[in-house]
Amino acid sequence: MANLLTTLKNQIDQLEQQINLVNEQRFQEPYFDEQLFQTNKIVTDKTFYLEKIKQTYHALVANIKSEKIEQITFLSDTLVNQITALTRELATHDLRKKEPKHVIEETLAQKHMRHLDYLRRLQEMKYELELSPEVINQSKIAALDNRIYRCEQAIKKIELEMENDIDL
Repeated sequence: MANLLTTLKNQIDQLEQQINLVNEQRFQEPYFDEQLFQTNKIVTDKTFYLEKIKQTYHALVANIKSEKIEQITFLSDTLVNQITALTRELATHDLRKKEPKHVIEETLAQKHMRHLDYLRRLQEMKYELELSPEVINQSKIAALDNRIYRCEQAIKKIELEMENDIDL
């Protein structure tokens, strides 16, 4: 058991060295599944994930000492998955899209027009589906109704933002 813990510790140390060598880039999406590292925020600092791995490792060691078999099994699986995820991230780091240097800002009016176009297309899809000679698929119509509702809500939100901008 001590050999396995030493091997795990060595892997964690290697990950730490790799993280220190990687250029830090900012991304808008989370790296990993929220449950794997028990976080629901976007964290771009890979040392954060390394610290989570270390915490899991220390919890595993503590549970080995107290001989809690179920916890040992759970923490072992979690630790292996965390190490694998971070290792894959480091291996594919260069393949990730870099942040665009020139972000094209969209005005509220343009965003409003784009959403109105989405709404029009969704309504056309629903209309065509309702007029089709085939059997009417209620689940598809319900899904389109849901999308239309969400689009209308987004349009109302944009219109409210536009009104607030005018008031300022």
